[in-house]
Amino acid sequence: MFKAPKSDFDIQFGQPVGRSAGHMDDYPGFDWLRIVLASGVFWVHAGSVEHFNFAGDFFVQVFFALSGFLIGGIILRMKPTDLPRFFYNRTIRIWLPFLAAVAILYLTAYLKEGFAPYFWHSLAFDLTFTHNYFIAKAPEVIAQLPINGTGSHFWSIAVEEQFYLLAPILILFVPLAKYWATWVLIAIVATVLGTFYGSVSAGVLGAMLNRRFGNWHLHPLAIALFICVAIMVSGLWALDIFEYRYMIPIFAIVTVLLCARPGQRTAFGKWIGGISFPMYLNHWIGLFVAAAIASRLPNLGVLTADIFGFALSIAVAALAYRLIDRNLYTYRSSWYAPALGITAVMAAYTLMALGLIFGLYAIGPLTGPA
Repeated sequence: MFKAPKSDFDIQFGQPVGRSAGHMDDYPGFDWLRIVLASGVFWVHAGSVEHFNFAGDFFVQVFFALSGFLIGGIILRMKPTDLPRFFYNRTIRIWLPFLAAVAILYLTAYLKEGFAPYFWHSLAFDLTFTHNYFIAKAPEVIAQLPINGTGSHFWSIAVEEQFYLLAPILILFVPLAKYWATWVLIAIVATVLGTFYGSVSAGVLGAMLNRRFGNWHLHPLAIALFICVAIMVSGLWALDIFEYRYMIPIFAIVTVLLCARPGQRTAFGKWIGGISFPMYLNHWIGLFVAAAIASRLPNLGVLTADIFGFALSIAVAALAYRLIDRNLYTYRSSWYAPALGITAVMAAYTLMALGLIFGLYAIGPLTGPA
């Protein structure tokens, strides 16, 4: 039932999707980490952890560190001539499920709310992967997104795409960026400046250390250190000694390294990991249905409605995985041609440039992270 398709190496929002022989370890813990993170985002948006205002961002930051760890490992094995294939993989694997999610969201918004001119602003930033630069998380802004803020989580997909554009250029063409010490500095600067890239840079640092020192993170002393660091960071948050944004990259990469234990992934684990990306993209559908149930059957209870909505989100994710993601795993390699790879490179940078030009001209940049 859960037969996994064969594919070359790839990464999908922090998920290894197979490997080139002998090049990428399988990390079964990542499959379960990813579904926990995607599920956590659902429950945050359902309002179940509303007392922790950073909770949604917390789950996403761990996703970022996971992506940095895995994509960094891939880039470290690449040559400049591999760039077309790299961007082709990103385009097929990330763009197509994301575009399907965007189409479903905006079509639903049109059917529910009718034509809304401000949709086109948010749609333009979603399609050019610049959402995080020009759409803030402030309530008055989110209220102007489709279905009262639905799709606001697409900012994280934009950050991922920007990382895919920048990291290969740095690592392949900037000599200093090939050293782990440089990424210590990059992660610190990205965090201190309040950018979006602290956790993903910490993930790349983890990949660099893994390449330089092997599986050092599996040593009992390293594991004990990670646990101590996680406890210390949690204490610093609780006591308000340091701001959340300074601590989260540390906590995120520690979480990833604790789960980065090579082993044999199970068929069910691969399926669980596979549905987590469409779950993250489309979990709003379950929330939408849960809200409708709660409004029509108030005696049922909000929590019961949310549980039903969560089950529906899992079902939608499983269907999307079967129809879209799984087929992409299976056929992507056979579709590849060098011309498509070059086109993917040009499309990726062109879209980003168009989004930046449009946003700077129409709105102007945000003063801080979205």
